[in-house]
Amino acid sequence: MEKSPETELKEAVDRILASGSRRKLVVAGPGTGKTMLFKELLDASAGDRNSRLVLTFINNLKVDLERTLGMSARILTLHGYCQSLLRRKPGLRAGLSENFRCVPEMASLIKRDWEYLKKGPTPVFVQEMRSLNMSPALDFYLARANYYDAVDFDDSVFRTYLALDGNRDQVDALALVLIDEFQDFNRMEAAFIELVASKNSIVIAGDDDQALYSQWRGASWDHIRALCKRGDYEVFPLPFCMRCPEVIVGAVNDVISRARALQKLNGRIDKPYRHYEPRKGEDSQRYPKVVLVETTVQRANANYFGRYIEEAVRLIPAEEIDEASKNHEPTVLVIGPQQYRNPVSAHLIKAGLPVEIRPDQESGIAREAGLNILAEDQAANIGWRIVLEVEDRALAAQCVQISASKAVALVRTVPESLREKIVAEAKTWKDTADQREKAKQPVDEAGGMRIKLASFEGAKGLSAQHVFILGLHAGDLPKNSTHITDIEVCRFLVGLTRTKKQCSLLHTKQFAGQVKTKSPFLDWIRKERYTPISVDAAYWKDARHRRDRHLGKTDAVLRSAASLIRAGPGPASAITGADVRNPTVSLP
Repeated sequence: MEKSPETELKEAVDRILASGSRRKLVVAGPGTGKTMLFKELLDASAGDRNSRLVLTFINNLKVDLERTLGMSARILTLHGYCQSLLRRKPGLRAGLSENFRCVPEMASLIKRDWEYLKKGPTPVFVQEMRSLNMSPALDFYLARANYYDAVDFDDSVFRTYLALDGNRDQVDALALVLIDEFQDFNRMEAAFIELVASKNSIVIAGDDDQALYSQWRGASWDHIRALCKRGDYEVFPLPFCMRCPEVIVGAVNDVISRARALQKLNGRIDKPYRHYEPRKGEDSQRYPKVVLVETTVQRANANYFGRYIEEAVRLIPAEEIDEASKNHEPTVLVIGPQQYRNPVSAHLIKAGLPVEIRPDQESGIAREAGLNILAEDQAANIGWRIVLEVEDRALAAQCVQISASKAVALVRTVPESLREKIVAEAKTWKDTADQREKAKQPVDEAGGMRIKLASFEGAKGLSAQHVFILGLHAGDLPKNSTHITDIEVCRFLVGLTRTKKQCSLLHTKQFAGQVKTKSPFLDWIRKERYTPISVDAAYWKDARHRRDRHLGKTDAVLRSAASLIRAGPGPASAITGADVRNPTVSLP
């Protein structure tokens, strides 16, 4: 007798729970229930919350895991855990005080210090750390970090790894360690996890199809693939996707099959990725197709991408907005390169829709960060270093050189008039801290529609009811149609699998005066999975026709959308997080 999906899923989870192996590797695609599995593993483990640890890659994943698992375990990013070890264990600090600070961009400051003090080619400090290249230049880096009594993200992991590798008795003894998104770890981070595993029962989860960060931070799918082959980890799959409707699961398998046929994804870990009808059957019936949108043009005075997405957003049923809100998720996620996202975000904001723009990468040394430190400690070397770098780079070089040659605090090298000015400014900064805090308007993630825009990398860890992927052209994704890279295949897969209800793929024939051709990736998905929509000047003139075929909805969804339209104008807001559950439909 054929097993039901419920039975198959339960058996897959039970095999993991019943395993006596101290080293387990769960290879699971997007939306396959890793968080649910983590919850069951934690509930079944010995110890208490403080003896169970969940480590993940980036903060937005940490926030999501905290909501579900925070009562059962400590949830930390890897660098956050390393910093907690440095604070708790004096023997690991090697020159830092117990009150050291975490200062993003400190690596950039130490790079400048090398230029000011060494006068030679600047080492690639962070890359050397990530690859565990024990270069003598890293001694300079660590000495400067100790002088500033501060760490950045990568060097906090690096120095903790070095200290623990030299004294493994200092590795925490824990009841259970769970690692998420292992495919995004670099060599240094994977080596650190190996130290943790040497003393603890560990479950590592990941998916080499979602490895996007090798071009940013030296991460590699090689680490999870190596674990799968090594033999000392018991390997388990999670077979069902419980996030995406059936058409997305089918599209993902289409893309993977075509990639393999073209000799892409060599070394990939084979894993099942199947539709889970008990949870996603209704959504699959409501949204049986991927929407393939081709516009004749996309430019400032003919923003067809923005107009199309606005129209689609305004047709989303209220119950789907409520569902996303209850799950603390965006209703809509718009993914693509910045040149396509920016006009869309501008249009949606102008239309009064609640837009959140997720930056590709946050970078840059902020003077305010230095003032914030000096407001707490007027003698802090790192506070003065930040302010000087922004204030006057020539003076910064001079002060760094003097402080290094005389082995004195940086504040003692700053001209008195400037020192008094900065100290007064820091005092004012401290006095107005409460006012600045009150002036902030954090996103209310608990209510109303939310629309997020992000790059493919920025979309990692997110999901949404409706996903729009922009800029699917040859020359954009992929950059070179005759030399498609594995990373580009993974970007497309990650974009597709953010989808909980429906995915729309957008491309144009002409962008900003340049002729565009559609991405070959679009032909990797079987044609019967698409609802094609052509958006030209005539499209905007036939409101009823558009509404009836928009998004390829079933009759049930069309009736829901039509009821929203008949309800008439509802509140629309430019304030992120505002409730726009019954927005006006802008049909000319």
